[in-house]
Amino acid sequence: MGSKVVSRLEYYLSRTKSPPQVFVTLYDTIPLLITTFEQVKDACDDGALDFESQKRLTKTVEGCRRLVRGLEDYLQECLPEEGDSFGQKTMKAIKSIRSEKAIGDIQRNLEAHFIATAGTDQPPQYTSEARRCFEVPALNVQYFVGRNHLIEKIDGFLQEMETGNGRRKIVVLRGMGGQGKTQLALEYCRRQRSSHSVFWIDATSSGTAFRSFEEIASKFAPKANFPNPEAARGYVLKALQSFNEPLLLVFDTFDQPGEFTTVKDFFPLNAKIIFTSRHNDSKRLGSFIEVGAMSDDEGVELLLHQAVLEKTTENLEHAKAITQELGGLALAIDQAATYINARHVPLSEFSGVYGRRRAAILKHTPAQWEYRKAKGNNTEKSVSVFTTWEMSFEQLEATGQDRDSIIHFLTLAAFVNTNNVSEGLFSLYSQQANRPDWLDGFMDGEAWDSDKYQDSVIRLYSVGLVTTINLMTDDARISFHPLVAEWLKLRIDQVARAQYTEEAIHVVRLFVDNGDKKEMPVQDKSETLGHIDKIIEHHQVFQIDGKHISHALKQATVSFGSFYRRLGRYHETQMLIERAMVDEDVSPAARNVLANMYCDQGELEKAKEMYNEVLTSLGKPLPEEDDEELDVTTLEFNYWTQDDKLTGDGLAYVGIYNMVDLRRFDPWFVSLLSTYNGLGVLYMKFGRLNAAEKLFRQALEGRKNALGPDSSFTAEIVNHLGALYTRNGKYDQAEQFLRRALTCLERAFGPNYMTTQLATHNLGILRLKQDRLSDAENLILRTTKYLESTLGLAHVITLSASHNQALLFRRQGRLDEARKSLEKTIEGWKQSGEGVAKPEADSKYCLAELYEISEDKQGEAEILFRKAAELYSHAFGKDHPQAKEAFERANAAHNNAGVGRISIS
Repeated sequence: MGSKVVSRLEYYLSRTKSPPQVFVTLYDTIPLLITTFEQVKDACDDGALDFESQKRLTKTVEGCRRLVRGLEDYLQECLPEEGDSFGQKTMKAIKSIRSEKAIGDIQRNLEAHFIATAGTDQPPQYTSEARRCFEVPALNVQYFVGRNHLIEKIDGFLQEMETGNGRRKIVVLRGMGGQGKTQLALEYCRRQRSSHSVFWIDATSSGTAFRSFEEIASKFAPKANFPNPEAARGYVLKALQSFNEPLLLVFDTFDQPGEFTTVKDFFPLNAKIIFTSRHNDSKRLGSFIEVGAMSDDEGVELLLHQAVLEKTTENLEHAKAITQELGGLALAIDQAATYINARHVPLSEFSGVYGRRRAAILKHTPAQWEYRKAKGNNTEKSVSVFTTWEMSFEQLEATGQDRDSIIHFLTLAAFVNTNNVSEGLFSLYSQQANRPDWLDGFMDGEAWDSDKYQDSVIRLYSVGLVTTINLMTDDARISFHPLVAEWLKLRIDQVARAQYTEEAIHVVRLFVDNGDKKEMPVQDKSETLGHIDKIIEHHQVFQIDGKHISHALKQATVSFGSFYRRLGRYHETQMLIERAMVDEDVSPAARNVLANMYCDQGELEKAKEMYNEVLTSLGKPLPEEDDEELDVTTLEFNYWTQDDKLTGDGLAYVGIYNMVDLRRFDPWFVSLLSTYNGLGVLYMKFGRLNAAEKLFRQALEGRKNALGPDSSFTAEIVNHLGALYTRNGKYDQAEQFLRRALTCLERAFGPNYMTTQLATHNLGILRLKQDRLSDAENLILRTTKYLESTLGLAHVITLSASHNQALLFRRQGRLDEARKSLEKTIEGWKQSGEGVAKPEADSKYCLAELYEISEDKQGEAEILFRKAAELYSHAFGKDHPQAKEAFERANAAHNNAGVGRISIS
């Protein structure tokens, strides 16, 4: 009954922008009648209705049949059909106007039959101000803070709606769990109460949505007995269409779109609709607003109010720090406030308490807690930060092995820097021989499958566990909220946390060693640095044996320490290596990293002591030191020593090395050669060129035998010998060695690699010494610019290159440029925050010389000479020629008797 009528109406409404309301009402009423009568028929067949009831209902059904047949005749004459000509459509439009009253009478009679069948007293007619509805749960917080910009944005979108034309306006509040989407929607409803009828739908699933409509139907028709949820929904939708005032519906917790066949079946016409959802697909429903973190001011206000604390200067400062530590997550801030209030925790002490009791604080909910979600069986449960994200896990659209792989991946990612997690970390990890089983979910046979990985990332993003994704690059990247990372770590036990930490160390170590094969982009260096920092932090917190570092970190000490050193993070290098050295079996390679770092800084006595410790541990004699005349220079040659990365037995190269059979050599043979190379650099800096040459020659011969003459590691020592010959005036040999080093390094890494650029810079210094100033300028300025862009302005190597650039300007007679360049370099030494005695002393000494011959800075020359003298003394001792000369120049400047000498040799 009525199927033809419904088809005609559907065709008409789908092609008409502003249909008469009577046709819209009929389209909703007839399917409801059909459903109701089907239920009545079933009840008759089952014997559930007595004879008198069946007799009464039979009359109702027959009455409906007659009305529907009459309606069918009217619609056939009034409504256009597919294939009608323009003239036919025009005639039907005229007839529809004439027949509208008759069709309206049929609609009202059908409504009366439905009311009789459903058992309601009267049709719903809620059109007056006195009967405005506000069917919203009492879940709103007592104190809603700020977020006015979001309220205004919601209002702006919804006010664009054109009422009365059958159009809906939909706004989606999308964000991760705990950001305050529901509270934002509740606050907007509260503000619209005086002008709108407001209805709240629990959109957790289609079942909860139907229950919400049944509850609304029971308010409209308390005595009605609806045969099924569809009937109640249809009744409510029809009732809402009789409202003359604006309608606002909120579909809350629409986190699983797959639970609905089509959620649009729940939409009334002429309504404003708000969705709250953490699922990315919900954005398609309408205009979406991303609900992110609270601002610092909003978070501070919420925290202090909920914790019942005054807005003193001290409290405001501590509250801001707490807000930032919690990532501006509204639910977490509210939980922290209730915890502070319940436990009387001073704000100044909260950070320490939070560090010890994260899980307790983020699970804490008071007895009277506004944040609740449906649990089933019409009950509710209090929601904490932890429970809201567990709900997200439950929504993952994956099963079995795939789901386990995704969960393991996300948990492992929580143990690195979550601000930027790249696909490359895991694709490289998948290439190891003993690949973990969980990686199978991202593999295509034995090959990494980027599509599977990205599909998994999209699933995590869809349920709000991942904050941002970038799939538009070759190396897909994700990030997620720091509190999600805390939850992922705290939802597993202590043993599992230690295991994940070990695995994260292994993942990042492989990535760091692989990165040595080419020059990492600056962004990758920064991200990798963040991963190492986070891993070491986790190791300190989660390692079960607190006295000793784990096996994984011990194996990664050289890789991580070398990476820190390469980026000028000397404090971190020292802390890591010294922690590893607590164990007696720490490798010579690790000690060499620390010695190389001291040498970079100009802490030459410390470096020498460490190199000698390595030689002693390897059973090798210490180098003899002849009484040679010390060579003094203020030029900064680049003596970068690469750290040898070996496996635990000291025999197998990893990272940038090819696998080489070193069994014909002594164990730790490679570390021995690195020690000779490092000591050679140290003696170069001391000015002991003869001793340095002997050590370089020993290291060069060993590396040639082990790795071949064209190895990049062999080229490193060739570069050092080229610098040495430049210093002692053997320019032909210097040219030969520097050219040879550049050929090998460019073949191995290309021109845009740090070691290649350093050898190029040394060639520029050779040109400066040869008075080939144009060539020197080209080489020195070009390499300095490269180092600034890749290492940063405050890196030791960059600053040394900038120093040489200033000396080039001075040689060219460009004294103002030289002075500005040296002033900038000295400022860089201050900003670097690392002790670098020798090169910093050189910069201050050279600037003092320029000040001494200037008209405006002569008074500052003495101060700089004395600071340089103190730094030289720290690096070499007071008896070193450079320390003595600097003291003499300071005294001469004090007596206004400076000789104004300009020295670059």
